[in-house]
Amino acid sequence: MQPKRTAGQRIFVGIAALLLCAAIAFAFFIGMITISIGSLHRALHTWALVTGTVGAFCIVISWALKWRLPNRIGSALVFGAILLVACHSVGCWAVSGRLPRIRENPYSVPYGSYEPFRRGNLLPTCDAPAEFHFKDGVPRIATAYALYPIAGAAIQALSTREAYGRTKRSIVNTGSDSLFFFLTRPEDGDTRRDAALSLKPSDAQIADARAAGAHFQLTPIARDAFVFFVHADNPVRNLTSDQIRAIYSGQATTWRDVGVDFNAKLMPFQRNKNSGSQTTLERIMGDTPIMPPIEEDRLGGMGDIFRDVAEYRNHRGALGFSFRYYATTLLSARKVRLLAIDGVEPTPENIRNGTYPFVTDAYLTTVGSPTGDVARLAGFLRSPEGRALVEKIGYISPAPDAPALTLP
Repeated sequence: MQPKRTAGQRIFVGIAALLLCAAIAFAFFIGMITISIGSLHRALHTWALVTGTVGAFCIVISWALKWRLPNRIGSALVFGAILLVACHSVGCWAVSGRLPRIRENPYSVPYGSYEPFRRGNLLPTCDAPAEFHFKDGVPRIATAYALYPIAGAAIQALSTREAYGRTKRSIVNTGSDSLFFFLTRPEDGDTRRDAALSLKPSDAQIADARAAGAHFQLTPIARDAFVFFVHADNPVRNLTSDQIRAIYSGQATTWRDVGVDFNAKLMPFQRNKNSGSQTTLERIMGDTPIMPPIEEDRLGGMGDIFRDVAEYRNHRGALGFSFRYYATTLLSARKVRLLAIDGVEPTPENIRNGTYPFVTDAYLTTVGSPTGDVARLAGFLRSPEGRALVEKIGYISPAPDAPALTLP
């Protein structure tokens, strides 16, 4: 016969029951979210964590009330959670030779080395004409990761250490997928930026700006090559534009499918939607649809794509894309080799003369025409001194008469 429970025990059981229901609801909610975004491995660990938590509650209840049944249930749940994590971990280890390993990015870019006025930075110096010097402080700029050195060098040339120090976070260094938010969405405050250093926005980003009642003006300031690369051990040296389209449309699944005498499965990595490099790939593909990447193939930051092509355990068939400057200067990427496209290498000379097929422009992007110090910044980057500075950084300067673009 069960002993009669005291009022304190009944309160304890009631609280424990509420916590148990909350834990089950949390398990269902979090588990469904993680499964819905395709992260099955994270869902398994979430279920295991919550199951173990529920089991621990049962054990605590049985210990407090001296009941055997909750102790047995709790012990079974805890054991099941441990077994689930152990089996899944063994499974991940077993297939790790075939799946990319997503770890902390070892190819970290030393952005601090390109911060304006920082002692010993890597920015080239420039004697900018006085007419371009900032008069109203330092413009607040958002910049794509690969273009941060241009922003830093320009601010260092047109401002002073004191003026820069008075401007809190005048440069936001971010990915292209969120870059234009700083121009179109906020009305004021710390998030608002006066200009952005960017590639051409995607159609979706242009549509978002139009919906916000804004239009972009793009002033060309630099040129770069959109490059494809493989692991250094891969014998492939050249791909054609048609082969690139066949690979990223899914028509080609092995290197032999694109006429390369190389017995390896193709592993074409992609970036996140609206990133500058993914948008450039979409423009190269034209009307040819891009195959949907599985989760393990879709990479977050620009450095991630270099890491996974270089360290993918079955790396012989890996293929990635980025921009020449980011690959060769910011990252100094090891273990990867840039490919020629249509027989043309992505050298500065071939970018300048336009023979490399995938050349892209970088812009100073504003909402409407630039004014004030932003106009001075635009004028400087188009001046002979500014163009020389862009070249010193490692980019190719566009033609002096390259027209600005206005996007609806």
